[in-house]
Amino acid sequence: MRRPKIPPTLQKCISQLTEQDLLDRSSNDDVVSFLRRTNDKYLHWDKFRHHPMPEGMSPIAAWGLVALSRVPHMRKIPIAFYDSETELSYWTPPQHQEWLHQIDQQAGGSISTSSPFGVADDDEKYLFNSLMEEAIASSQLEGATTTREVAKKFLQTNRKPKDRSQRMILNNYLAIQEIRELKKEKLTPELLCHIQGIITKSTLSDESHEGRFRQPGDDKIVVEERMTGEVLHEPPDHFSVEWRVEEICDFANEKSKPFIHPVVKAIALHFAIGFVHPFIDGNGRTARAIFYWYMLKQGYWIFEFLPISRIFLDGPIKYARAYLYTETDDADLTYFCHYHMHVILRAITELHEYIAKQQEELKEAVDIVAGYSSELNHRQTDLIYDAIKHKGNVYTIAQHAGSHNVTKATARSDLFDLEAKGFLTKHKHSREWWFTPTEKLPS
Repeated sequence: MRRPKIPPTLQKCISQLTEQDLLDRSSNDDVVSFLRRTNDKYLHWDKFRHHPMPEGMSPIAAWGLVALSRVPHMRKIPIAFYDSETELSYWTPPQHQEWLHQIDQQAGGSISTSSPFGVADDDEKYLFNSLMEEAIASSQLEGATTTREVAKKFLQTNRKPKDRSQRMILNNYLAIQEIRELKKEKLTPELLCHIQGIITKSTLSDESHEGRFRQPGDDKIVVEERMTGEVLHEPPDHFSVEWRVEEICDFANEKSKPFIHPVVKAIALHFAIGFVHPFIDGNGRTARAIFYWYMLKQGYWIFEFLPISRIFLDGPIKYARAYLYTETDDADLTYFCHYHMHVILRAITELHEYIAKQQEELKEAVDIVAGYSSELNHRQTDLIYDAIKHKGNVYTIAQHAGSHNVTKATARSDLFDLEAKGFLTKHKHSREWWFTPTEKLPS
């Protein structure tokens, strides 16, 4: 990707606007509709300049009307940009107000109450599957090269990491679980360093960079385009890291006056940590972890089940560009909010679809083994369904324990019980038992 074009200055835009253009801004239906469409999509100049303009108006003049329409609505966020005198700002246009309302409705309770499908006593399985998905995708965004399937198997079986990519994923998985335990804590520089330390453990060439901020003498940090080497982002210098982090922590811990919606605030924290880049490495993963921390802290419990980094991974250029749109247009955080809210809503939709599908699959499994339904727990029912769909699958005690976040003793009991009931057969492979489906399970 390339760095987006910087918008023309408001002064240059206004110089191309006529008095009639300014009058049309509020009275001409076509112009009003044009401004509404542009702000609903929250277009940046880089995209805007290629779109159709109002009749007889140049792109620069039309951008002037867009910029003027945004100015009265902008609100400051007490987080400094490059210049300590310039702060982040944002606007909540009507489209964003609608999205925030939807997020409040759909994400403000636990999954068992917010989802129309319900998950009964299987919450933990969905939760740990989501935590794995988030850990994998967040690490892949930062260069982990293993596949999703291999990574999930590695986490499920509690194996030791074999390489840096697996170590990154395991670290991220542990950090996300730690975030769940820290949701009542205040954000402090020490907590940030603690999370980054977990995320980067045994993955850096210099272990002294684990759990500490950038310091004098550290190599200069820039974010480059991987193919071309173009510098996309140059963080503020290390001399300002300490006070910038304190500013971010104050923003996270204090009630905003005037009020800032919690979702906007969480997104602002995500952006600010990524922008400041306070660490030598692990900044993106730490920023996403703190986003989750703040959403959980504010009562959006469904975020324990939302692997949003998987959606970021589907469009990493869009994710990076959302950062750069804010950076290249006077610290206007609305661009990053627009992209982030869209991702959140997509993740919620996918979660509900996933739960609906899982409930149907579990129902089918229960129907197949109806004569045993009172004797089987949900883990066994889930395994039976998987075995019905995938006759060639092999199951192990370690994998079953990891898939359901239970002890190996519980997993062993589940599998030996299924063998006793005739659903599985076992044989020794090296030092572990392998369980395979029997003919008792229809295909």
